Amino acid sequence: MAALAGGVAGGLAERRGEARRTPGTRRAETAAAERGGGFGHISRMLLVGLILMAVAFFGLMQVLQTSQVATTGFEMRVLQTERTTLEAEIRLLEASIAEQSQLERVRDEATNRLGMVEPERTLRVSVSERAPVAGQRHRRYVEPVTETTTEAAAWWEPLLERLPGFN
Repeated sequence: MAALAGGVAGGLAERRGEARRTPGTRRAETAAAERGGGFGHISRMLLVGLILMAVAFFGLMQVLQTSQVATTGFEMRVLQTERTTLEAEIRLLEASIAEQSQLERVRDEATNRLGMVEPERTLRVSVSERAPVAGQRHRRYVEPVTETTTEAAAWWEPLLERLPGFN
């Protein structure tokens, strides 16, 4: 009866996926659990640690990128303000130049500040000679043309020019 009970219990254990354990298989399972069980636990911890480090790294990179974008935006705003200021200064200088280039203002500056006077009489001179042609100049202003002579080609140069790839 005891054998029957042991056989029924063994059959139930085999159906549940549990094999009959003998003292030899128990020792092998214990040794495997000590060797691999602890190592599997360390690898899980290592995996979790690596995942946490990766999440922290990407979070830090996002913060640094956002900070860089904010800094660049601030620098752009400063440069735009400086550009606007310089454009306004350019407009003021252009207006000042336009004001100072008026003929009446130039005449006032010449007579008042520089002490110039208007001429009493105007002298006109007529020239009977025609104006020189645009290309004619006096010899001393023109560089002398030196003729360069080319040396006669060597006897073998025409032969090389006839060969393909040597022209």
